[in-house]
Parts: sequence; C-alpha cells; structure tokens
Amino acid sequence: MFRYLVLGLLRDGQLRHGYALMKEYRGRSGLRVSTGNFYRELQRLVAAGFVRTADNPSDADPRRAPYEITPSGRAEFDRWLAGPPGTGLGRYEDELSSRSLFLVDAEPALAAKLLDSWKEELWIRSKVYERERAYAMTHPASGETPTFPILSILLTRKLKHIAADVEFINELAAAHGEWTTATFGAKGKRANAERAPVEDRQTNPTRRARRP
Repeated sequence: MFRYLVLGLLRDGQLRHGYALMKEYRGRSGLRVSTGNFYRELQRLVAAGFVRTADNPSDADPRRAPYEITPSGRAEFDRWLAGPPGTGLGRYEDELSSRSLFLVDAEPALAAKLLDSWKEELWIRSKVYERERAYAMTHPASGETPTFPILSILLTRKLKHIAADVEFINELAAAHGEWTTATFGAKGKRANAERAPVEDRQTNPTRRARRP
C-alpha cells in the first residue's frame, strides 16, 4: 500500500525528492515515516515504470535527485483510488484512511462518487458476512463437542469494523461537503481541473449491485 501513498503525493506532476515526500506525508497524515522508506519505495517504483528520475533544477541541492510520476504510474494510482477499500489483515483501516488523504485533490462531484462507492462496497461486504455468520450459527463444525462459536464471533467483529467505517465515511462526506461549499461555493467547481487525481470514467463495478 505504501507505493500508492508515494504515487498519490506525486500525482500532481510536481517534482519531489524523498525528503520532500516525507515532509508532505507527515503534514497530511500526522504520521512519521523515515526518508529512507520513501527512497527505497521510489527505487521500486522506478523499476516498475511508475516513477522516473528528473533533472535537478539549477538552484536545487544536487545530492537530492527529484522524481516525477509517469503516465502508467498515474493510471496505477487512479485505479487504486477508485477501487474498493482493501481487505488485507492489519491494513484495512489504514488503506481506507490513506485514500481519504487524497479526496481534497479530486473534483467535488467525483469525491462524492468515490465516497458513495466505498460505502456501497462496505454494504455489500456486510451482507456477505451476515450470511456467513447466520450459516455458522446454524451449522456448527462437526466432530467438536461442545463447539465454540469462534467463526460467528469473528464475523461479528468484522461487521462491527464495517459499521465503524461506514460511520467514518458518513462523517467524512459531511465534512467534505461543508469544506467544498465554503471553498468553491454551491456549484463546487474546482478552479484548476488538472488537480483531479482520477477520471470520471473510473467507476466501481460493484455499483451495479442494488439493495434489495
């Protein structure tokens, strides 16, 4: 997931070196990550073709090589941002929070679509967990007497996490709406459209699902 944080910080097309990326990330998230982690990830992104080195401005420190995102790196970041929240153990909450850092760079209407798609994905996932929990409660594992309902308890935990994330998205959407109105007015149009990190054509395929 760290690669997407780096790509997101470079998404505006400005040249940055590892130290500048570290400072910007700390300013956005309040979290401290070593500069070495950024430089190591930048090298991996260069190897993948998502980032490339650029010429240093004449007045810049020659010891710090700047980097810029490539078109494929921009597309990779946009795909990640528009996708559903991650499900990796120990990373689920972090990935949702990390995506939220870049909502400010999207057009207001597109940011609203992203928030709606994230919440839709969580709703779909909650229904899957509810069915799995109901089955686990009515079909205990065979060969174990008595059977401890660990699966249903774990599924209940997942459902609580989803409920908390939905509440977070609702609060985020309300705050983003207030900020958009105060910053751009009722129409919510950004002055510089080039700052938008994802294209309107990128939508979540799970949006085709409908609530019963």
